[in-house]
Amino acid sequence: MRKAAGSEYATNLPPEARPIAVLERLEKMGMTVAGRGLRQVINDCVEESLHFDPKEVERLDSELRERGIVTLSELRRRYSKAYARIKKQGRIKNDSEYYLIRNVLDDPTEKTAEERALLAKLAFDYEGI
Repeated sequence: MRKAAGSEYATNLPPEARPIAVLERLEKMGMTVAGRGLRQVINDCVEESLHFDPKEVERLDSELRERGIVTLSELRRRYSKAYARIKKQGRIKNDSEYYLIRNVLDDPTEKTAEERALLAKLAFDYEGI
């Protein structure tokens, strides 16, 4: 997380609002508080990233992968409420949902065979519309 906190996306914030500064403040309150805060920050960042252009997600995923950091697409898969909703509803409703599913599907991070098959079916069904 500390590696990701230093990325170009964090430098546009005031110093006290940058992820690493917030994490350090939370750590001083205790590791349990830091863990909860970190999960909330990840959730917020993942949900905010849903408006990113698909090419920007690919570029960021590549940059993070080169640095040995978990990709945005993988974080979306793990933490996104939108991703969970799409899987639950069993269909893609719009282009934004489609690109979320495509980016997760195309990310080489390990997924179960069942999850990969579901994502491929969702994308295929949407592409056929």
